[in-house]
Amino acid sequence: MRHQRVMTEKGHLQQFWLRCLLSVGIIWGIIPLITLPFITRGNTDLPLDVWAAAINGLTIFPASVIAFWYRRPACIWLTINAGLVATSVTLFIIRNHEYRVGSIIGAGVSVLIAVLLDVMEIRRWPGALDSTTPWD
Repeated sequence: MRHQRVMTEKGHLQQFWLRCLLSVGIIWGIIPLITLPFITRGNTDLPLDVWAAAINGLTIFPASVIAFWYRRPACIWLTINAGLVATSVTLFIIRNHEYRVGSIIGAGVSVLIAVLLDVMEIRRWPGALDSTTPWD
């Protein structure tokens, strides 16, 4: 017979913050998903910039939803996306010496969601839909 321990108060709190992060990821992911058809290439944009914006728009929402059930693949997916977006914005700033505040904030939030989800995975927080955990 397998014994399962009831989730502690700390586990419930960790699960709450994970759910909050994933909810923010879903809400934040809807914005670039809606604006995806309006991505245009400017005079100073490279194909990497357009590609990164398109991938970012197609990544945050579905990865945040998938993270409720499969957190590790979503962590990997969001981390790769965060690296791509951060690289694209950094190269744009270096290349043009132009600071688009909206792009910087968008990239920052994408990176922040990925980093926080990675920390939660590395620290083995309970899953968003777990009712019990094997550890205290």
